[in-house]
Amino acid sequence: MKKQIIILVPYMTGFGGTETVITNLFTEYNKSKHNSYDLKLISIGGFDNGAWQDNITDKKIISLNSIRFIRNIQYILFLPILIFLELNKSKNIKAVVSTNPIIWAIAFWIKNIFGMKYDVVSWYHYSPKRKPIKRLLLKSADKYMAISSGVAGQFRDLGIIKEKIKLIYNPVIENERVVMRTNHIAPCKFIYVGRIMLDGQKNIRTLFNCLSKVSGNWNLDMFGAGDISEVMDFAKEKSISKKINIKGFKKNIWDEITSADCLVLTSKYEGFGMVLAEAISVGIPVLSVDCDSGPSDIITNDNGILVEQDDIKGLISSLQKFVNRDYDFSDYGKIKSSISQFYGNHYLKAFINAL
Repeated sequence: MKKQIIILVPYMTGFGGTETVITNLFTEYNKSKHNSYDLKLISIGGFDNGAWQDNITDKKIISLNSIRFIRNIQYILFLPILIFLELNKSKNIKAVVSTNPIIWAIAFWIKNIFGMKYDVVSWYHYSPKRKPIKRLLLKSADKYMAISSGVAGQFRDLGIIKEKIKLIYNPVIENERVVMRTNHIAPCKFIYVGRIMLDGQKNIRTLFNCLSKVSGNWNLDMFGAGDISEVMDFAKEKSISKKINIKGFKKNIWDEITSADCLVLTSKYEGFGMVLAEAISVGIPVLSVDCDSGPSDIITNDNGILVEQDDIKGLISSLQKFVNRDYDFSDYGKIKSSISQFYGNHYLKAFINAL
């Protein structure tokens, strides 16, 4: 009988980067013909949009109330019991992997109390520096999978010994599609993909402040959901609203984009920066600030431009150079191959070896 790897997750909206990562992992698992383990997903809480888990055959979805307040009460009352019941009836478990500190801690305590034989693996998809984990929860795991070198370093700074940390990054599906550059006489097309929020993590305020100082012909297509009215009010304040196109959330985002000159990211922090790698996988160069973790692992001279986080002049200059067509990112093959280490076939091996 094969050993079992159980991935335990809490409620998810169905629109986030973590869902994409899990989908990509199972996509590569389904392709592999010689899996040495059985991979299973258990969701305790359910989701708003379930399309992300359509390709996962071995799964258990325990749906809780859609109202957050009531769902939190259900977690308080029932979460340890639900986790115990699922783990107790599963056989031959090699590892329990979770993205959530409370869930992995409960699995760890259950293992120690009842003498169960599995490793508990933390798979945190945020920066622990920016989104701290309570120390009791942080220490309640046997191993830690880090999604970027920055996150690995932050785990070490928090007292996790190096031997327990495995740097695995995030999986990106190798995409045959190529998104072409715009014609030189057309406006330079920037794209933004992610949660639309003026402040907070995504920090669109900085992007708009910089774009307002860029001359020439350009526009920005924004894909995602969020605080659209607040963002567009600020665009009007900066006199760039006519150049901003809100496209909304798209399920298959990279099939929707027919041409682009650059994907931009001005986040205050990331765990990995999945959208950067996804853009590169379809041949789109990227421009990002070097936030705490993620972008510096992804961006090279072959696929984009990395600017120091507080270098506003540098960010404006780089945006202007894209508009002026001063950068040459015409070799689509070189762009796509620059992240070969993140493509799924390599990632599945790294994931399994980290357990």
